Amino acid sequence: MTSKKSTPNKRKASDDLKCAAYSRTEDALRKIQSGMALVEEELQSRALWDRMARDDKVELEQGDFMVLCGLGWNFLNGPKHKETTKPDVVEFLAGVNRKLREQLADHPDVEIGRSPTKAYLQLQARYERLKNERDELRDYLNRVLTRTHEWHLERLQALRMVRELKEAAGVSVVHLHRR
Repeated sequence: MTSKKSTPNKRKASDDLKCAAYSRTEDALRKIQSGMALVEEELQSRALWDRMARDDKVELEQGDFMVLCGLGWNFLNGPKHKETTKPDVVEFLAGVNRKLREQLADHPDVEIGRSPTKAYLQLQARYERLKNERDELRDYLNRVLTRTHEWHLERLQALRMVRELKEAAGVSVVHLHRR
């Protein structure tokens, strides 16, 4: 008889453990979401650079982000989150780091002696920005040239039509020379 009573107790204990695990997971996911919101806010206000400068870093790494969220630096490498949550966080951090590099291009020149890696990344970001501007200008110029060519062809077509209409009407224009 005791074996029948212990089965519901075991099931209740198992359900309680599942609920506790789900609540821990939900809590961790909430922390990650709030960490993402905080990083986005700091990125917009450019305060993230102050945080990065304290640690002498140029990119926000996964471990640092997880510590910022209040979780362990290796949290996402666990079996439960490695395939589900980690890809989203890695994608988010890639976007943040891309924006950080863009912001780095706008900062005053970094002294090469103090931080050669940061100076290199700054030059690389400026190069990327100039390359993007060049590509945009090239596209704009191509659109302008295409439109100009279309106008030229339309003008030639209109002149041809005028010439054909004059020939069909038998009208000829005689130019008078002025004396």
